[in-house]
Parts: sequence; structure tokens; C-alpha cells
Amino acid sequence: MTDGGPVALAHAALPRLQTGIPGLDAVLGGGLPARRTCLVAGLPGTGKTTLGNQIAFHHALSGGRAVVATLLTETHDLLLANLAGFRFFAPDLIGDRVSYLNLFDALEQKGLDGVVAAMRGVTREGRATLLVVDGATVVQDVATSPLALRRFVQQLQAQAAILGAATLLLTGQDRDELSVIGAHVDGVMVLMNERSEARHVRRLEVLKLRGGPHVAGMHSFDIDEAGLTVYPRLESVVGGRRPPEDALAGSALGTGIPELDAMLGGGLLPLSSTLLMGTPGAGKTLLGLSFLLEGAGRGERGLLAGFHETPADLIATAAGIGLDLRSAIDAGLIRIAWDPPLELSADAWAWRLLATVDEHRPQRVFIDAITDVQRFIDTPQRMATYAAALTNELRARGATAMLATEIDAYVDDQLAVPVPAASATMDNGILLRQVELRSSLHRLVSVLKARQMATDPAIREFVIGDQGISVSGLFAAGAGLLTGSAAPAQLPPPSGSP
Repeated sequence: MTDGGPVALAHAALPRLQTGIPGLDAVLGGGLPARRTCLVAGLPGTGKTTLGNQIAFHHALSGGRAVVATLLTETHDLLLANLAGFRFFAPDLIGDRVSYLNLFDALEQKGLDGVVAAMRGVTREGRATLLVVDGATVVQDVATSPLALRRFVQQLQAQAAILGAATLLLTGQDRDELSVIGAHVDGVMVLMNERSEARHVRRLEVLKLRGGPHVAGMHSFDIDEAGLTVYPRLESVVGGRRPPEDALAGSALGTGIPELDAMLGGGLLPLSSTLLMGTPGAGKTLLGLSFLLEGAGRGERGLLAGFHETPADLIATAAGIGLDLRSAIDAGLIRIAWDPPLELSADAWAWRLLATVDEHRPQRVFIDAITDVQRFIDTPQRMATYAAALTNELRARGATAMLATEIDAYVDDQLAVPVPAASATMDNGILLRQVELRSSLHRLVSVLKARQMATDPAIREFVIGDQGISVSGLFAAGAGLLTGSAAPAQLPPPSGSP
């Protein structure tokens, strides 16, 4: 059976109540299950109260009615004073569509049954469609047995279904203490504020959510004046889309350096990804600017996402080799998205980048440099899937991407690729580096790979002058050039010598 039978019912998703928290509904697969009970757990200071009230006010602004019930938490006056600093706080809704209730008296006088009765009464009286209970840890403390706690949760479940109100329990316990209550609710979400070296990192995990799919694993989030913002783990949400086949057709994109385009077999394929590797000072930023400005000259939009040079610095840097970046910015063709490389969330940065791409619609994107993002990814093995998801999503959104990476060692016996696993997912690879030969520094360029293109395998000199960048002929003056440890080339012996 398929039409209206058991199979169809098994796959019918429960209706969802949107939280209004950016990124959270994507993690939850659309929102909280309506008319069900979910648990939000986390140690003090992780953001549970902010999350519960943010959802309540969004629900009220969307036309629903919410009740926020508290148990041995801060007084309502103090709570509202703390919430007043958030943009989601709407005082005109209080008493109308958002009501506050203290449940401690009911708990003290009549126990858990009194709490259930009080919540049932206020939900019916206020015609509430969302009930947030802050301080549910107290319920677990006063329960006379695990059985009594299970019975309490089951009563809430039945009440939510009958009254049509989703219920959100906020508890101060961590994930290891949720075996009893967590087993009987429809969803469990854990908030964490963990220390990573000298900084704190906020993370969120959905341990379970009945009635539909959700995105498993850890996701980062921030709390600022807007409230909570969740940044789903990039590769868990995006990266699977492909652009239309006709979008892949078209002429190769030039870099603004004709000799380098010739080495690449004519340029970069549309919607391809290029890993631009190089030591500090080798010319990566200038090559990226040349790539963007070549597109601007053809009326194509470009985006530079950088971490070190500010827009003013980039304009001056470009002007130093005769490139007019300021005019392209003023014309709206090139946009600079600058983030100082301080404490950074890799996922937060990626989602901001994609939002800027959606707004600006660039055909060319230059990231300077992806190794600045890599430093904030806790598990090194994640970098490959993260980079693949990012470049695939840029491609799906119509952008040809160039990603700079920093090679820290000026001289090494081997050529160490900064992001080796991620580099395999890139379409093209370009290496820039400086070598010392006969007491002079030389910049060199080589094309390591270019998919679907016949490339020039030669190592050539990369010359940066006040009139731009050029690539000279074959650099045959040394050996060991890729490692940066150059030695003068051995000249062949004169003909006829023994």
C-alpha cells in the first residue's frame, strides 16, 4: 500500500514550529516538532535561557502565543532586564502574546502534579501554542524516583498533544545526565561552551529529534546583541549541488597575465577551483587581484575575501603595480570582505561569505588565504571536506574560485602542500615561491595541475614590476627550485672533453 496506507503514514513528517534562530531551523530540519516536548540541556552560561526566550518572542511575532515558566531561576524583573539588551526582545508583546509564570509555588505546594496542572491552566487560559519551562533541573531534583520523573514527562507529552502547544524544557544538566528524562522527550538538544586552547567555542548538538530528519554532529553558534546565531557545519548542509551543465561551457577565464594563461592552456575553466600556493611575499595577493581585475575589465563581478590587508591596503598594493582596484570597487564590480584573523569560527566565516556571494553575485572569488581559516578547524582531517563543500557551493552559485594558501617554510627538502587532502579536490594548482640564487631572490611560478587543460610543465620566472606582472621564459639557471633550495644548474661539459 502507498496511498494513505501504513507506508505513507510512516514517512509523513510532523509539522514544525520555526524557532526564528538563524541557522537552527536548518539543523533541526525545519524547526521544533509542533505539539511535542523537547529538551534543551547545557551547563550554566551556555545560552539556554536566551535560546528559550528568543524562540518565544519569534513565535509571538509570528502570530503565536508563548508562555515562559520559570523554576528557581532569576526573578522575572531581572530576567526581562537582561533580555532588554537583545534585538529580539519586544516589550510590547509581554502580557499579551508572551506571558511569564513562576512555577515554584506550585512545585513547593503540590509537587510535580501541581507543576503540570499550573502549566495546563496557563496554557489553556492564554491559548498558548508554545510553552518554555526554564529551570527544569529543579524538577529532576525533587522527583522522588526515576519513575516519577518519567511520569512527569509523559504527562507533559500528553498535555502538549491535547492542548496543541509545543513544550521546551530547559535544564542545567550536561549530556551525561540525561538518560532518564532524555529518553521520554521527542527531541534533545545540548548547548556547550568549551575551551579550545585560550578561547571558548560555543557548540550545539541535536542528540535526537523524532518525527523527521535533522543534521547530526556538532555545530558552532554565537551569542551577540541579535541573540543566538547557529552556523551549521558547512559540509553537513551544502556542497552537494552542481551547476547546470550549460553554465560549465564558455571561454576560459584569464588571470590578467597572458603568459600564465598560456601555461594554463588558455586560462581557468569557468566554475573551476584553483589552489594558489606560495611562500609569503611570492605574489599570491597580487595574482588574485589581477585575476579579479581581469574579470572587472570584462564587466564581471568579483569578490575578495581576505584576512590581512584592509581594503585601503589592497588598493595601495594594487596601485603599486599599476592596477586600478579603486575604480573597480567604486563601480560596484569588486567587493572586499575583510575579516581580521583573530578569533574566528570557520563555519561562521563560510556562511558570511556565502551570504555575501548571494548578495553580490560574483563570477570570480579570491580567498586570501584559506590557511587562515584552517587554523580554526579543530580536527585537521575535516579540512578536506570543508574545502570541498565550500568550493562546490561557490561553483553552484556561479563563481570561479581561487584560494590562496600559505607555505610557511621558505626552504624545505620536500614541497609540503599546506592543505594536502583539500588540494586533491581542487581543479587547478599553481605554485609561487621565492628562491635565492647567487645572492639574489627570484620569484618563480609553475602550474602543478589543471584539469581538462594541456599545461606547460616549465618553471618560469614570475616578475612583479611597477607596470604589472609578467612571466618570463624558462628559468634554467638553477636546480631544486620547487623546494626553495636552489643550486646553480650544472652546465654540460664542452663537446670533445673526456
